[in-house]
Amino acid sequence: MRTISLGAVALAILLAWSVPGMAQRVPGVTADTVTIGMPVALSGPVSTIGIPLARGAEAYFKWVNDQGGIHGRRIRLLLEDDRYIPSETLAVTRKLVERDEVFAVFRPLGTPTGAAILDYLVERNIPVVAPASGSSLWIHPFKRNYFQIQPVYFFEGRILGKWALEVLKARRIAVFYQNDSYGKEGRDGFLQYLRLNGVRAVAEVPYEPGETSFTAHAIRLREANPDLVFVYAIPVPAASLLREAARVGLRTRYLMTYVLSDPVMFRLAGELMEGVQAGAWLVDPEDPGPAASAYRARLKAAFPAEVPGGYSISSDASAALFVEGLRRAGRELTRERFIEAMETVRNFTAGGLTPPFSYSRNDHSGIRALAMVEARKGKWVTLRPFFSE
Repeated sequence: MRTISLGAVALAILLAWSVPGMAQRVPGVTADTVTIGMPVALSGPVSTIGIPLARGAEAYFKWVNDQGGIHGRRIRLLLEDDRYIPSETLAVTRKLVERDEVFAVFRPLGTPTGAAILDYLVERNIPVVAPASGSSLWIHPFKRNYFQIQPVYFFEGRILGKWALEVLKARRIAVFYQNDSYGKEGRDGFLQYLRLNGVRAVAEVPYEPGETSFTAHAIRLREANPDLVFVYAIPVPAASLLREAARVGLRTRYLMTYVLSDPVMFRLAGELMEGVQAGAWLVDPEDPGPAASAYRARLKAAFPAEVPGGYSISSDASAALFVEGLRRAGRELTRERFIEAMETVRNFTAGGLTPPFSYSRNDHSGIRALAMVEARKGKWVTLRPFFSE
């Protein structure tokens, strides 16, 4: 009886490795579902970014599921609120991976928060698609399980430095930036481009994450007498700076990171946004063309009251990328097959929402161009599509 039992076990193991559909169980994958996780700030000051990011993703995946999913599997997105606190990001990510057993991590928000989970996810080779951060940490050195979509901050800083000098003809340039890895990387790319062209910033004014008073910052900028202020911040501090700058009498031009090219800035800063310029890596959420129209329809179907904006459309494009990877990986889905499939993506545009970009076996860096936009009467208007170095 013991011999028969052991033989049966051996046969079962052999079948599990050799018969399609009976392979080893893949975390997050069942016959009809693939489960993925998203650590994101759904409360706290960064929720103005996190909530629309999550809704854009939810809306796209709902649209896919309503059509039957991918290879017969519906996509189940689990959201975990980390409040933009790195220690909590690690805790909720461990929960998603170890308790919920997600197949992949999708669009984790933030640079310091993303850095807190980087080693953990790399060690486990868990696919990470479209981090909501342009940090070069995700691509340098190369990480096979990470797939970046939005332009890296350092590269963005260089592009915006070129715009400031060549198009805006600015020479007395001040920099206002968030004093963490996110803000410093964008600042460094911008300042490097200025230095290479013989220009030094007249002031560098940092603010700490969580600060709520910006009077002193505005006064320091005013005293530098800049003809342009480069802003590498998140929405609430950026809007607060504009209000304080106006109150203390600073009159100048503003150039901002793509993180701020969202309609939320008009709600936060109102008419003070008029004439502000910024980068953008997606088409305008209100663009009348078919790509943005399809995005707005998906968003409205899932969240009728949600205002279209840069954050939700970015997650719509990112979700399209994730779905493309699932489609290419095929029915017999594993993490390794998904990574290999993602590396075959070529000239992808998310249905026309982004400039074309590709991946390869040694390059997962994503988009390398920006559109330049300007705030006019409560809307972002495109000045030049996909400007680059």
